[in-house]
Amino acid sequence: MSEADDIIGEARALVARGGTPDWKELRDRIRALGGDQRAALQRLERVGAVHRARTAVKPKTAAVAPPPRRPALLKGRATVSGNMDVRRGDGTSLVWRPERGVVTWELRISTRRDPRGDYEVRESGELPGEATSVELPLGEEPLRVHLLGRDRGGRLVRRAIVSGLTVETWTERWQRRASAS
Repeated sequence: MSEADDIIGEARALVARGGTPDWKELRDRIRALGGDQRAALQRLERVGAVHRARTAVKPKTAAVAPPPRRPALLKGRATVSGNMDVRRGDGTSLVWRPERGVVTWELRISTRRDPRGDYEVRESGELPGEATSVELPLGEEPLRVHLLGRDRGGRLVRRAIVSGLTVETWTERWQRRASAS
């Protein structure tokens, strides 16, 4: 192996480690060997071409990317519809006035994961006719609460539907929607 091969091997090793050789110094060292070194200079130029190609393709060190943002949700407003008045109570309780003729309250709480999706029933149950409040499990996902008052025959007497309840919309003004009843 000649001295020119040693110099080219040194350049290859440095390029392989990701370093940048001093190309002028390497060419000067090969020329200093004397004689016809055109073949050695051409091989050094090919190593340089490989180095340039790698650096052109190599991705630049990117700045630290910001954390991914949650997609902006459709900002809604809590809405109330029905033939009875419901309002906020202490904490996260929903309150209403006692209603004559109601012997049982049917309660359904539904959630919606996607702003464009449907509400899915999360829990349901019955409350006695004397009940006038219920504690709601508010969170980030919008809730829909169905409160249905039934008489002794099971006929629907009073109803209220509150939609779009979250921790954020709980304290905001609720929108009242007209009811067909």
